[in-house]
Amino acid sequence: MNGAARILIVDDEPNVRLVFRTTLEAVGYAVDEVSDGGAALDRLRESPADLVLLDLQMPRLDGMATLARLREAGNDVPVVIITAHGSVPDAVAAMKLGAIDFLAKPLTPDSLRRMVAEVVRRHAEEKPEPSSPAGEEEFVSPFGLSPATLSRAKRALNRRRFSQAEVLLRQALRMDPGSAEAHNLMGVLHEMRDERDASYREYMAALKADRHYAPAENNMRRHEERSARGSSAVPVDLGEPSGRV
Repeated sequence: MNGAARILIVDDEPNVRLVFRTTLEAVGYAVDEVSDGGAALDRLRESPADLVLLDLQMPRLDGMATLARLREAGNDVPVVIITAHGSVPDAVAAMKLGAIDFLAKPLTPDSLRRMVAEVVRRHAEEKPEPSSPAGEEEFVSPFGLSPATLSRAKRALNRRRFSQAEVLLRQALRMDPGSAEAHNLMGVLHEMRDERDASYREYMAALKADRHYAPAENNMRRHEERSARGSSAVPVDLGEPSGRV
């Protein structure tokens, strides 16, 4: 079931790489590993991966610099940032490079497998989706909000296809104006575009729809810290199962 998915682990700690490898190979993933960012860039040029698990804190070339070089080279491979708790130097900078999934060390095997399964599923090869002509909206299903719509929106955010993400999220909100997850994702989109007032309104709308919705609370905290200090270490939270775990 997972056999076709290739995972590249990038971490300078051998024990971490071993735990990640055994955890993922046990459920059928093909796993490769390297110990630094430079080696990761070389390996990805030689052998593409379906997902990269990228540690932030590494000598020589750290995770953020590695991610930036990947994107500069035109490589849009999905990346999950692996970080010690609270050590994301600038969550929004990582978001703008298409890293919208984060896992904090220490993490459990279950949380690792769950995150990897979600991101791989989200980015699985599929038939190209016809894009709507400029200014046109996609068809709105009469049967209500489909989880696939939000999954496609998350995938578009990963790939920094902001216009596509906006169309999908507008569609989701027309199907269910009270969807806390859709409002939360729209807030993430606005934040990635540096539209802070709009992101604040969407996070507030998510909390109005569900005042206990933790992903919107987390994103609101990051928004407030950025407003007060200029940056925040709070990662983006897309909501379960693809947000923080």
